[in-house]
Amino acid sequence: DYSPTFPSQGWTYETETDCCKAWSLLCGEKEVKWYPTSSNGKQKCVEGNEYPWSFVAAGWLYTTEQKCCNGMNLDCSPPPKKWYPTVVAGVKACVFGEDVPSSLNLQFDSKGECCAAYPLACPSTTTTTTATIPAVETPRDCEPSPEGRECYWWPDMNMVNWQITCVYSSGWDDNAADHLHSDYDSCYCEYFDC
Repeated sequence: DYSPTFPSQGWTYETETDCCKAWSLLCGEKEVKWYPTSSNGKQKCVEGNEYPWSFVAAGWLYTTEQKCCNGMNLDCSPPPKKWYPTVVAGVKACVFGEDVPSSLNLQFDSKGECCAAYPLACPSTTTTTTATIPAVETPRDCEPSPEGRECYWWPDMNMVNWQITCVYSSGWDDNAADHLHSDYDSCYCEYFDC
């Protein structure tokens, strides 16, 4: 939308490029550059072209991350690398990297510490361990949820101590949808060496 007086003053244009040229404006496609932004209250430098045009005039665009960090007086040193348990291509593993989980309980200084805490993430070719599956009967008093979810055995993660327990209910959420089991043994063996 524009003022009705713009056409009479010659301030309407056929294309954006024509308008930009007439007014000496920066328009069109932005270059990919490093620029400052904030996320969760912390300033950082990111690469892209989603910056406001005002950053061009302000001189806040840089060719490298380090130049951006220096120019904006930011500490852009990478986070410390740690060992942590994860799933890689469907297989549980202890890996080393920067993308560590936020919980300190899932961060380790050595692979040995990670494997000791999560032995299934570090299978051994020389030893085989087996667990005795606790004898559990399926409860008979489970009712479908109000959303129509049926009763299944599913893994419930305790976020305080990071323990997995197989429960039988219709209270599973979308995160558990790919891990529903008709019997306790199948649920247990998905997470513990059987």
